[in-house]
Amino acid sequence: MNRRFPVFRGGRAIVTRSLGLALLGALLLVVGAFVDRERLFYAYLAAYAFAVTTAVGALLFLMICHAMAATWPVAVRRLAEAIVGALPLLCALFVPLLFGLGALYGEWLHPESIGDEHVRAIVLHKTPYLNLPFFLVRTGIYFTVWIVFGALLRRGSILGDATPALADSRRLRVISVAGLPLVGLTLSFAAFDWLMSLAPTWVSTMFPVYVFAGGFVAAIALLTVLAFAAERAGLLPGLSASHYYALGRLLLAFTIFWAYAAFFQFMLIWIADKPEEAEFYVLRAHGPWAIASLVLVLARFVIPFAILLNYGIKRRPAWLSAVAAWIFVAHYIDMHWLVAPEVPGARAPFHWLDVAALLAVIGPCVAFAALRVRGRPLVPVNDPALPAALRYESI
Repeated sequence: MNRRFPVFRGGRAIVTRSLGLALLGALLLVVGAFVDRERLFYAYLAAYAFAVTTAVGALLFLMICHAMAATWPVAVRRLAEAIVGALPLLCALFVPLLFGLGALYGEWLHPESIGDEHVRAIVLHKTPYLNLPFFLVRTGIYFTVWIVFGALLRRGSILGDATPALADSRRLRVISVAGLPLVGLTLSFAAFDWLMSLAPTWVSTMFPVYVFAGGFVAAIALLTVLAFAAERAGLLPGLSASHYYALGRLLLAFTIFWAYAAFFQFMLIWIADKPEEAEFYVLRAHGPWAIASLVLVLARFVIPFAILLNYGIKRRPAWLSAVAAWIFVAHYIDMHWLVAPEVPGARAPFHWLDVAALLAVIGPCVAFAALRVRGRPLVPVNDPALPAALRYESI
């Protein structure tokens, strides 16, 4: 191509600021370990689920684009690869949760301590699956699948920058087609293991769909914000209103899909009217969580849905990126809503440890991702589909 693409060189400032915030978060968590150790691990799990579902959502987006041989996403593909690049660090950030397994999953780790005989019988029935050795093995499998496929796609894309002959998307398409079922299944079981098992008597077949939809739309939202920031910095020349419109359509579609999964999960549990299933919603419909549930519905669906219906907003980068940032934050509220109500005796929906955990998890991820793209252009410069991607038009 004749077009010259600038190289990303701003990583040092991003890394310094992100690590500073991460250090602040870590120090606050140390204080929290003496103030409220149990709440600390729930706060960390919510922040961690927020980061992991977004990163795996970006991996799924990347794999779907390769599998479909989609053209326009090539223009923003390197940004999706940057989000995926945080997965190895997220594997390391799982380690603090190992010290809180007893606080988070005490019911199924020690079912003999459950006083209610009916509940104890249900939990004991699940012990062939819900036991510590198998839990740790499954977690290792999840990260192995995500990191391996993420690394294969990132490496194949980056090699093409240096060697045009290697910028062949057919191999990346084969990898994506082969890996999509594995990544989808591992995300589903991670949702069961890390989130659903907080209440081991609760079951929902819609739950992995709900988590997938949330992570996927959060990844697209983050991708939109990054695309706008990179374009404003002159690092993504060639992006047009049509590219933002395409991202906006995906944001709208998967906001609706998330709402569909959320509504049908609620409706099926309501119809079945089984105490061990209804308990999940009963807990979140009363006390301090009633307002949090209303905020989630408004922030995660009603407000972005109403705004994204507007054609003009989806073609205005600044407006669309603002809506995308809103959706991204709402995804954290969603993950927090899944986790925090399970804190025994919690009196308030939010705690200062939630902010500390977010800083401690997101800060290192941003720094790590920035380091991995520093010194490279933010587009796959030798990809044969790039010229067509930059000419993309949609009305």
